[in-house]
This record gives sequence, C-alpha cells and structure tokens, in this order.
Amino acid sequence: MSDLFPEALPDLAAQVKEVRREIAQRERAYPRFVSNGMLSQAAADRQMTVMRAVLHTLTDLQNQGGT
Repeated sequence: MSDLFPEALPDLAAQVKEVRREIAQRERAYPRFVSNGMLSQAAADRQMTVMRAVLHTLTDLQNQGGT
C-alpha cells in the first residue's frame, strides 16, 4: 500500500471533499459524454451510483467519528 501512497493517507474529510468534487464533475461531464456517444447512459448511471455509494460509505464513517 505504501507504493500507492508515498505520503500519509489523506484524512477522511479530504477524501469526502474529493469524492464530492468528482461527483460534481461527473454530473457536469456525463451528459455530454452520453450525447457524444463516448459513454452509454447505463454506464454513466452505474458509475454515478458507485461514486454516490462511495460518498455514502465515507460520510457514514465520518459520522461514526472517523478521521
């Protein structure tokens, strides 16, 4: 795991912030990707569902006192 993260792991708040940023970016970009045929609607929906689940998991951890 140290190969992936040469420095200290980002804290939970930073991870939540980054996932929120990524979701917002995808919400802006995916409609264009779908209309251009670069991504199917099903794939876009699936990927957004996964990212929202990641956010849910991280915020649950944060609400349980994680750091």
